[in-house]
Amino acid sequence: MASCDRTANYDSLSEHQGKHPALMIFRRFLPLNARNLQLMQAELARLEDSLKVTIEDDRDSKDPKRSQYQYNIGLMKGPHDLLKDEAQWRKGQEVRKLLKEYSYSPEVTPVPSSDRSADSWPLIPDGFVLQVRALLQLAPVDRDDLSCLRELLENPRGSGRLFPQSLEYHTYNKKFEQDLTSLAGLQRNKDVLTRWSDRWIRTVYHKYIGHKYHDPISNAEAGVRQTDPFGVYSYSDSVITKTIDTLSTILASILPTIAALGIYLINDQVTRMAALICCTLLFSTTLTLFARPKRVEVFAASAAFAAVLVVFVGNSDGCGSGSTA
Repeated sequence: MASCDRTANYDSLSEHQGKHPALMIFRRFLPLNARNLQLMQAELARLEDSLKVTIEDDRDSKDPKRSQYQYNIGLMKGPHDLLKDEAQWRKGQEVRKLLKEYSYSPEVTPVPSSDRSADSWPLIPDGFVLQVRALLQLAPVDRDDLSCLRELLENPRGSGRLFPQSLEYHTYNKKFEQDLTSLAGLQRNKDVLTRWSDRWIRTVYHKYIGHKYHDPISNAEAGVRQTDPFGVYSYSDSVITKTIDTLSTILASILPTIAALGIYLINDQVTRMAALICCTLLFSTTLTLFARPKRVEVFAASAAFAAVLVVFVGNSDGCGSGSTA
């Protein structure tokens, strides 16, 4: 996670992006990719129709050689003396070439990842359809990181020179926000509480406290020259992650116990049932905030938690009457 300084050229921007992968934000150009797919699809449709006509002509031909193309690929392939005799093979080759560009992926290239074994490396497809599909599966842009990148692109010291210039200046405009992707995909695997913590550090802690104490450390980490009036403020995600992991472990231990104790201290049955509902709601909400469970996992965990409390309620009349079992 990085807070921001300013830069005004490709070299310094690339340096910042290399040191802070969260700033690697780029356009996917989905409209252009969709248009390219549409044109390739239309071209394939025309080739398909033309090939079908040629196949029918050869099949119904009085020529003994062409009439055998449907079951003799050697004759179809040639060599041929006449141009019309090789029409079916030639069009088939055109279809094959375009199909390979459009969707066929005979081989895929593994992309190494430091946190994955070789068997689970993601694959880069060769076919254009599969490439577009891979683009669609990229993580959406993180708005906080995008805001930081926009600050990086502002002109330092008000010299009047914009960067990027010309049409490139609009690359990170709001109208293209849906087309942008964060290549690092750091936010995709973070729970809600971690995201809130990231935002709080950027917008509150860094603004009022962090920039006073963190600047020298971040400059040393990022290799920023002391002559640069704008430092790169970098906060380690591991600190936030460890803090939230510790808090999650503590809550996982004490939440069921506190819920049982609270219900035990209530003697009125209706009030106890209301407390049970509130405790179950608190449990499922906490689970969602501190983890990234699937819906079915939330239902299963909440049902198990509620079942334990129901058994407890059924076997106890509260702190004043003792057990009825």
